Amino acid sequence: MIEIRTSGPDGAHGVELWSAPDAGTERLLASPAPVVVEVHTGDPADWRGERVPAPYGEVVRDGAALLATARARTAAGEVVVVDRWAPEGDGVRVDRRVRVHAPAPGTAVRAVLDLDVVGAGFDERAQVFAPPALYDLNDVDGDGVEDYLDTRELVFRDDRLTGLAVLAYAPGRGLGVWLSRQDVPAHDDAPERARGQQAFAQRTDIGSLGLLDRPGGWSLSAAYPFVERARSHALTARDREPWGAFWPVDDATDLTVSYGVGVVRGATATDALWQLWGARVAHLQPRRVELPVPVEDLTALRLDALLPYYRENATTAGFVTNCHPQDGRQLGDVLQYGFTGQTVLNALHVLNHAPEIADPAARDKALRAVESFVRRAGGSPLGLVHTLYDFDSERDASWWSGLLLPLAYAEEGADLRDLMGPVLEHMAYAVDALSGAPDGTYLRCVAEEHHALLRAYAAERERGTVHEEWLAVARSFGEFLLGAQEEDGSWRRAYAFDGSALVEPRAWFGRAELNQKSSTATAVPFLHELFQATGDPRWRDAAVRAAGFVAEHFVRGLKFNGGIHDSIYARAQLVDSESILFSLRACLAAAELTGDDDLRAAAVDAARVLATWVYLWDVPLPPGSTMAGYGFRSTGWSACDTAGAGYIHPYELHAVPDLFEAALIGDDDVLAEVADLVLHGSNETVATPGRDWGYARPGLQEEGLLVSWWLIDDPMFVDTGFGGRGKGEGNKTCLPWISAVGIDATDEALRRFGTTDLRTCWQDRRRAAVASR
Repeated sequence: MIEIRTSGPDGAHGVELWSAPDAGTERLLASPAPVVVEVHTGDPADWRGERVPAPYGEVVRDGAALLATARARTAAGEVVVVDRWAPEGDGVRVDRRVRVHAPAPGTAVRAVLDLDVVGAGFDERAQVFAPPALYDLNDVDGDGVEDYLDTRELVFRDDRLTGLAVLAYAPGRGLGVWLSRQDVPAHDDAPERARGQQAFAQRTDIGSLGLLDRPGGWSLSAAYPFVERARSHALTARDREPWGAFWPVDDATDLTVSYGVGVVRGATATDALWQLWGARVAHLQPRRVELPVPVEDLTALRLDALLPYYRENATTAGFVTNCHPQDGRQLGDVLQYGFTGQTVLNALHVLNHAPEIADPAARDKALRAVESFVRRAGGSPLGLVHTLYDFDSERDASWWSGLLLPLAYAEEGADLRDLMGPVLEHMAYAVDALSGAPDGTYLRCVAEEHHALLRAYAAERERGTVHEEWLAVARSFGEFLLGAQEEDGSWRRAYAFDGSALVEPRAWFGRAELNQKSSTATAVPFLHELFQATGDPRWRDAAVRAAGFVAEHFVRGLKFNGGIHDSIYARAQLVDSESILFSLRACLAAAELTGDDDLRAAAVDAARVLATWVYLWDVPLPPGSTMAGYGFRSTGWSACDTAGAGYIHPYELHAVPDLFEAALIGDDDVLAEVADLVLHGSNETVATPGRDWGYARPGLQEEGLLVSWWLIDDPMFVDTGFGGRGKGEGNKTCLPWISAVGIDATDEALRRFGTTDLRTCWQDRRRAAVASR
């Protein structure tokens, strides 16, 4: 329970929130001026505006509630803010109403609520969260500032926040305080602004929430309409300019917004965050997306869309989807292993579903794709392969430069500026350093393909065909892993083809040790599968050691990073959803091998962190946007990475069986609900015969969508073929990983649980558990 008190003299009241712990009461949050009005100056660069703090002049008690009025005399007129503070559940609800008397023509305002966290322990040691944009400050390198914004002033638009909440946690006390948006934003549109403009007037229901490190400690902050202070990735990747909106005022201005403030307790930050998330699910009551066809029917559509992108020549075969899904035309026949390619995983699915596929050559094509990988990996005594192969030029390449595919295939002496445009200048730090990097591969890419290879080996063996050469090649990669594993159980992010770890240039391969070891979790499922195939305890022991490292640093230490290989931000290793997904999968695999309760608990923790990446509400999109036109809903979609929060993708589908398994281990209703939300929401945009989403053929799905504004002024994207990526638009990309993870989620749910109806499965298992007690 939180008690609401006032402070300060009559006519200039502040507000304080007190908790009642076991021994006495404690002041946790305070503000001498609970209302700050910010006024648009007309300067397009002045995103702050003129700030006018306003304590409460009038306070009326209504039982446990407090009705408080503040009046701020500003250049826009007299702004009157009425706040009603009232207990709600274990916290407090703040209902705010903003009106303007005698408004000055052409002016605009923003109302801000800042609450200083004054309780003991909320100092520089505090851990701060704003899922999915912020996890423990996103400070993997330990320099005390957020890694991608380089600041401790961290404020995010509501539409970047999956649960509309932020949290500060005092680890020495097991106590957290949170701030949330309680009324769900209902409308937004493209702001009327010139390129480069950071401040503007806009009637938008999108506000912002965040955490500010100020002298004396952290503050929880809310603004309406939104402002992203200090730094944002909304406008450009390089300068990360802040920006904000102000509401244009007139005689009819009457704004309302509601916030929540509360306390959570937990032995760890993850415990406290999950307590908050349970409350957010209860409050937001997410409504799952209902698909036009059963989940299982999407598999056939995805396979039918995949097979036209099969390519082969005398040496190589595989699936090369690389198109704008709107027209389906190839941008280039590039085969990719792991990461965005998932070549062998796609082949596995074609093998498993070949009898249902109309193409009579489907099985042969899948076999050729697998055998192509086996030949390539078998050409290395370590089972390593290049990550890219271009069918047009018949050239291999290493994907060191992520998005910069032209760099990988540029002829000697080619004009890279012509090939890459503004991207070259932006990524010069990586392009220059990587130009002399040796050939090699990412651990994740090879581990994913070898894991799929072993799954294909097992599936074929069950069908009566034993491919000994497949297992032999996988063994060679396993031997490499044993030799390369470090004393702490980890592996490096990338390796040269002689097996040596690649750590230079550090700007790309990792500035911190935990950046360079960020892919460790990706090898564990492969070792688990290799142990299942051979029974050799060496594979089991290596997997368990690696999972121990993952559990300590990436799960409990909350330093998960580096799942994605194509960062265009200030750091090459992102804090992203894929890295905690791999951590979940590694802990589950190792726990299955050992029955270890500590690893099972780590798996549940990883699943809970991963679940906070998933949207629990439907973000309002610009009415004229493409996705709004199709009735898109964001519930059940996952954010991709912290730097680009507001960019969502369907990769979380791959985690659905793991999330549900963790729910069963942890007896966790919320995890089970999130798994079901993801299975439906992230399959939403698969083109079906009756709902095509503007895509060229049934079964295609766009790689990602924007539910917030991202790099809208950046020269990398403006006026290019990938321009126009505004809020409510897709990224105009379709790659092979999309079909691979979507089919795998369905097949694995059916294999593990016998159904894709996770709601009914959960209810049945809970009833059975109760009956057995």
